[in-house]
Amino acid sequence: MDKLVRKIEIPLAKKAIEKAGLYIVQEKDLDRLAEVASDAYRDYPLHNWFTKGKYDAKVSKLIMQISLKTMTEDAVIYADSEEINGFAVWLPFGFTGSKTLPFLMSGGLSLILHAGIGIIGRLLTYETYAMNLKKEFTDHYDWYLYNLSIKRDAQGKGLASKLLRPMLQFCDDERMVTYLETNKESNVGLYQHYGFNLMKEERIPKTLVIHYAMVRKPFYEK
Repeated sequence: MDKLVRKIEIPLAKKAIEKAGLYIVQEKDLDRLAEVASDAYRDYPLHNWFTKGKYDAKVSKLIMQISLKTMTEDAVIYADSEEINGFAVWLPFGFTGSKTLPFLMSGGLSLILHAGIGIIGRLLTYETYAMNLKKEFTDHYDWYLYNLSIKRDAQGKGLASKLLRPMLQFCDDERMVTYLETNKESNVGLYQHYGFNLMKEERIPKTLVIHYAMVRKPFYEK
């Protein structure tokens, strides 16, 4: 990732998030975030595919733990509060995917021991597919909503809006496109409510999982 992005854009985004009263998470919080994500991803189609059709809470938690550890310097990661009922992870323009070696060094071997070597191939297959689509629609010049997770018992209480709106406003101010994908049809309407347009809906090759690629143009372009 470009050093100027780390030096300028990420601090600017964090400042906007803090101004909105949200909590910038610390390294000590990563395990708690992984627990929230594991709860939110229960029976999520993509995670079920990662574990051959049956949801595995430990695998979901390990995937998020490892992913967060590999991107703490490159991402804007924040929660609704220090209590962490929900959180969001955004990656700035120039992100083209996770690096295999840091992933393995951050806990990937534990994932292999628990789920088998095949899970690495499935993770790589998905990320390659997803990043190719992101490049197609934004040429990687976007703020990428990598993850939005809210605990099940905290859903339906306005946390999605609380987490999304400040960052979307920042992207509007910066005149930046935002991008996300989801693998759950019921999420599409939620993101459309915040201005995202569905660009592509298709089955991920060699799976039964449907992929929804969504793009939001900055407000000034609408």
